[in-house]
Amino acid sequence: MLLSDIYDTAAALISEQPDGADNADLSERAVYLLYQIISELTPLDNAATGEENGYPDEISSLDGDFPLCDGLAHICAYKLAYLLISDEDTVLYSVLRAEYENAKKRFIEALPASVSGIKNVYP
Repeated sequence: MLLSDIYDTAAALISEQPDGADNADLSERAVYLLYQIISELTPLDNAATGEENGYPDEISSLDGDFPLCDGLAHICAYKLAYLLISDEDTVLYSVLRAEYENAKKRFIEALPASVSGIKNVYP
């Protein structure tokens, strides 16, 4: 999956790309926001994959691959959408943020977990 796919999904959520039209301002802001979002979601990716993937060095365009697991793609798109629309439509911002929070919560609930005893670290 490409970063441009995440951007296209986010743009569609905020209805900014009718008939394939491009919005240079949104795509430019999306590059920087995607870096922030991916860095924020990296610990969830690590928990889901069991691998210690580091934070991305940089994101300079929307042409690169989405570096996290596919299960985080729609979560990333929701967050990108609400960040892009935050100053222009507070109602849509609230709706998209709630969708992001719900999707993230469902992802976390689906992560494998184990129950173990509590380790006493203070004797």
